[in-house]
Amino acid sequence: MRENTDDNNELETGLNAASLSRIKLRRPKETTASPRKVKSGDITDRLQTLAEELEASKPTSINPEPAFTAEPEAPAKSPARKKTKPRAKPAPKRPASVPVDVAPAPRVVSAVPPRRTNWARPAAASGWQKKRATPDILTYWMEIRDGNRYPSWQNLDTAKIGKYWPNCTLVYCDRAAGRLQLENGFASEIRQAVLAENPHQKYVSDIDFSPMVVDWVLSLARDVANSGKPTHGTEYFPSTFDEIPLRVIALPLSENQIEVDHVLCYIQKLD
Repeated sequence: MRENTDDNNELETGLNAASLSRIKLRRPKETTASPRKVKSGDITDRLQTLAEELEASKPTSINPEPAFTAEPEAPAKSPARKKTKPRAKPAPKRPASVPVDVAPAPRVVSAVPPRRTNWARPAAASGWQKKRATPDILTYWMEIRDGNRYPSWQNLDTAKIGKYWPNCTLVYCDRAAGRLQLENGFASEIRQAVLAENPHQKYVSDIDFSPMVVDWVLSLARDVANSGKPTHGTEYFPSTFDEIPLRVIALPLSENQIEVDHVLCYIQKLD
């Protein structure tokens, strides 16, 4: 009886060992830090590639010293006394015109009832409409470049810029005075282009061009004017409820293909 019990125990032990041999243990995969894949269409990589290309094609006759420096803060001036001007004699008052009662024209009543606005329903589009991708500002810069080292500011199409990138500004690089200034005429043309695109909507920019934002844009434009290469930057600016991240892409423009005379700056609000 004892021998049978021992035989049964040996049989069960053998079956358990066989069943355990069939179980495959899952070993944890080796956690190797793989390098992060960078998107081929990243604006940072594209701007870096363009900067290297412009650096390689840079003429040797260009003065390496920066032509534009940050303007120092002006010292505080003591308040000057205001000069009193002689009072001008008041102009003689014109006699008030006497209003003339004009009889209103008789209103003609039409027998046809007025047609209700939006009477007919718009026809439904057949199938799914594919949303067109908005072109980026760097691709547009490469198009108007037309094989040259730089595009000229005269090649800028304000109608197209106002349609796709209404938050663009143009900075003029005055090398004689060593100063940078915004082109207000360019901003006015962009605003007119936006209004022409949407005549029934009031144009309101989603970016507050505060003095801090303008100084930041001019600092990036100064880097482009000195280096001759594009640049970009991202900063946070205070708003009513929270901070807003803004990004600027600054692209050089030149008429003589040597010195940068204008900088096209695209200000973008990030989500």
